Amino acid sequence: MIKRISKFRTLVAVICVAMAPSVAAQLKAIPAQFHGKWVPAKAACESGVGVTVSADRITLFNGRDSEALGGIEMAGPGWFPPGYSGIQVVALTEFSGQQPLTATFNAGEKKGAATVEFAPVLQGKGNAQFNAYNARVSKLNLAKRFPLNNVPLKKCAK
Repeated sequence: MIKRISKFRTLVAVICVAMAPSVAAQLKAIPAQFHGKWVPAKAACESGVGVTVSADRITLFNGRDSEALGGIEMAGPGWFPPGYSGIQVVALTEFSGQQPLTATFNAGEKKGAATVEFAPVLQGKGNAQFNAYNARVSKLNLAKRFPLNNVPLKKCAK
């Protein structure tokens, strides 16, 4: 009996280790149903202002200006309050950096809606990490360049 339990545990461990890379890859890719062009909900799909989403990046555009942000990490269950069972999906950009943009799909529990939120410049004095964050966010200047911060977005047909 003990040998059987030991073999079972070993088998479970091998399966978990084998699955780990694919689970990790899933956390670094935006799900396919969210790929495509997103524009302000009140705008026509031909709008010159919006967001393009692919598996590994979120690109903001406003006329000829654009900014592509990669380093995607999908938020896990710890992002939401305990017991959350909604449909929102959250993607963070430059996850191992300053995370200048957070995208929420199915925003407000509304299927097909999205929002992007830009990281703000923090006020006050800080340490090296604080200063690096502010330098990156200031350099990107997303809120000034792209009028999309917390604006409801809709997905357009391809």
